[in-house]
Amino acid sequence: MLFILLTAFFLVWMVAVGFTTWNTRHRIEQVLDAQLVQGANFLWLRVKDARDRGEDALAEVIKDTERTFSRIESFTFQVWDGRSLILKSANAPNERMSSRPGTGEGTMNGGSWRYYYRVDAFDGFDVIIGVEDDFSGDVVKAVAIRYTWPMLLAMPFVGLAIFYGVTRGLAPLRELATQITERSPYQMSPIDAAKVPQEVEGIVMSLNNLLARLEEAIEGERRFTANASHELRTPLAAIHVQCQVALRATDSEERDRALQQISQSVDRATRMVAQLLTLARLDPDTVESILKPINLRRLLEEEVAEVSPSALEKKIDIGLECPDDVTISADSESLFILARNLLDNAIRYTPEGGGVTTVVEQGDDEVRLSVTDTGPGIAPEERDKVLDRFYRIVGSASSGAGLGLSIVNRIVEMHGARLELSDNGPHGLKVTVIFPREHSTVST
Repeated sequence: MLFILLTAFFLVWMVAVGFTTWNTRHRIEQVLDAQLVQGANFLWLRVKDARDRGEDALAEVIKDTERTFSRIESFTFQVWDGRSLILKSANAPNERMSSRPGTGEGTMNGGSWRYYYRVDAFDGFDVIIGVEDDFSGDVVKAVAIRYTWPMLLAMPFVGLAIFYGVTRGLAPLRELATQITERSPYQMSPIDAAKVPQEVEGIVMSLNNLLARLEEAIEGERRFTANASHELRTPLAAIHVQCQVALRATDSEERDRALQQISQSVDRATRMVAQLLTLARLDPDTVESILKPINLRRLLEEEVAEVSPSALEKKIDIGLECPDDVTISADSESLFILARNLLDNAIRYTPEGGGVTTVVEQGDDEVRLSVTDTGPGIAPEERDKVLDRFYRIVGSASSGAGLGLSIVNRIVEMHGARLELSDNGPHGLKVTVIFPREHSTVST
């Protein structure tokens, strides 16, 4: 910044000096032209007056004029009477110095000169007067030096002033950088924006918002880890107890019962770990769903076929109602997980002999995927809570980690859809996922 400011200052000053030099030269030329015109008129009047008074007077004027101008080397002149040169300065040639009336420029004696040619057709006297161009150049050079030297002398002081101003102006930014550098990776408190320049207040506010979101995300991960460790401790403890029972069993029936309990605990732990891994993969804000057209009926048929053994084991009637060609834009893997969790939860909480039905309906603005069961349902005041991680309804007869609906809710958010929980009369639960029309297409 210091280099840029000093360079800009130098360039602006040089432009100013250049303009001043040009303007000075232009003004000097105007003054010289006025003096040349005045001098030509003066010579013409003097010579004309002397001629009117006689030859002797004319000769005296010529001698006096030559004597006067011989002391001024920068000026030259000629007076012509027709084709006769009757008067000239010592440094003037014998031929006409200019052939064009008015002001002009030319060379003489190896130098540049500025002329004024006065033509008088009535009296017959022509006057040509000139000044050496080096004269104006010397004046211009003197003016340029006069303006340049102060700039060169002032440059160090200007540099120090700019350096001081830049250093003082950037001091709050250095303090801000120090605040950020000295922070612990776990320090998420807002940055003090009281002393920062107005130009970076927006950056500090955005950074504070980011820190707040990071703190919320880290706190959520801490709660998730604590809850996960607590939930995993239960099946692991049960496995340990049943192993001890099996080791101490005195008959085969007691040993088989203990091994059966171990198998169930392992199944529960396996399911919980799978759900935890799924939720961990979906939870970060950086997850971006890769949307592509998915045939909803084909996907649901595969999932229904996969959970059918569990439904048959409990004698649950499982059904699917879906148009043949309903296509939505979704991430196929996430949609498989959503359907599997909805069906698995429905089968898990539906008693023997009950029913689970999956229905897909198409509307003008949306596609609705509903999974209904004939289980105990969820009370209205509990429906928001069951979407939280590890939340289980008190007194629930089914084992589980309380992650199924939280996974479903996360996938719904990823797809810009909506999740609704309602009653399935006369008893049971209806879970509906509503996909907006811009994320779905329906063919008939």
